[in-house]
Amino acid sequence: MADSYTEKIDAALADWRKLEELPEEIVGFRRTYERQQTEERYEFFRYEHTELHRAVIGFYDAATDSYKLRVRIGVVSYALPAFIRQDLESFGRALDMYLSRVMEELTAETLHTQELAPVRDVILAWRYGAALPKECEGFALFVRPSSPAALTNGSYLVVDYVDFARESDVGIYYNFYRNEFFCEYHVWGMPYVSYDFDAADLEELERRLELHLVQYLRMVAEKADAGRPV
Repeated sequence: MADSYTEKIDAALADWRKLEELPEEIVGFRRTYERQQTEERYEFFRYEHTELHRAVIGFYDAATDSYKLRVRIGVVSYALPAFIRQDLESFGRALDMYLSRVMEELTAETLHTQELAPVRDVILAWRYGAALPKECEGFALFVRPSSPAALTNGSYLVVDYVDFARESDVGIYYNFYRNEFFCEYHVWGMPYVSYDFDAADLEELERRLELHLVQYLRMVAEKADAGRPV
């Protein structure tokens, strides 16, 4: 599969002057040009903020024959729709317009955004959330309720226990469109959905965390130890 498109993309990138013009650093994110091919995705630049465990990655998606920008927060990863382009010139213009803003938003305080207004006060007053242990079952508390991470489609990551070495986590999200909390976990970067943490408010979420969090952390660790998904 790699030979069917990576050589073509390498040739296109060799003629794309914008690649060498990208800044070496943007708000603490350092640029690298290491290329990496994974299934139908071919990465050709990356901005990494190692201290914050955040990255912004430019890549070619063979499945859609398009260039995209992907954001990684911990082990959570998603493509940004504004950067999906069919050619490098258009992709470069999108980088000029929006790339710096993406990284600025990744380092910004999010709790006081308008989207989180419906739950801001209750999150700030949530004693259980403030007292979550920094480590549980070998997972580190990467995202805490007082400093959620903004994602896409109206979702915010509000609690995230991560094992970075095994690229695995258990995350609790809030979606402001639905005004509800839900769970997604990752095993070696592969996402899975759980309905055991679905909650309409923090009181209900607290009960579900008490019932299920340790169970899920152990389950994710077991799955990760069993090996990477094929």
